[in-house]
Amino acid sequence: METQPTFRFVYKPFSTTWISIIMVVLLFPLGLSLPRSWGWENGPLENIQVLILSIGLVLSWFAAQHNRDNRNVRNLWLWLILFWLLCIGRELSWGRVFYPVALGENGPEFLSIHQVWYGPWVHPFVAIASISMLIGIYCSSPLQYLRQAPLPLFDIAIVIIMAIITTWFEKTTIQFLHPYRVLLEEWAELTVYWSLVSIEIIIGLKNRATPSVTTVLNSKYIQ
Repeated sequence: METQPTFRFVYKPFSTTWISIIMVVLLFPLGLSLPRSWGWENGPLENIQVLILSIGLVLSWFAAQHNRDNRNVRNLWLWLILFWLLCIGRELSWGRVFYPVALGENGPEFLSIHQVWYGPWVHPFVAIASISMLIGIYCSSPLQYLRQAPLPLFDIAIVIIMAIITTWFEKTTIQFLHPYRVLLEEWAELTVYWSLVSIEIIIGLKNRATPSVTTVLNSKYIQ
């Protein structure tokens, strides 16, 4: 009986991984020292997040072109463009940030999603887009591709750990951290987004899938 190939983890940091590591190291130094307005909704950190997500979106298109010889892999990266779009929409509060109504003690206030003219269609659109994306990704046989691609262990670990930390900061009851929790949460989320872009670069752009989904780990693409 033929056994399935295992995942091929790469136990070394890539150049883009070092940026993620630096961001992790700077979590508390910057989270405790940046102006609190940087963590506001539609503030500098959220705008940087949108920029990084936009980079991820563009790189997904390039990854699709880079792997165009393999239809499944190309389609996988094209479907992931929708993932980045949904993340951008979430960070922009589905467009609510373009409708400020006041500036409060904790930052700008915006219309609720039910008050904007397109509000009733947001949740149905997100649901349809998410389901379509998941079906498209499933039909692209991602596991077959990922078993052949170099998987950067450092970046994957950073994504998981910082995602957990983001949730923890959001709900923390530690008195000392409470005034800084929004900044810490936004910086941790920023680190997650960059690490996802790093993974995308390593798997999708530094590695090329052939029509048979073959990958040579020691090729020039991942040196």
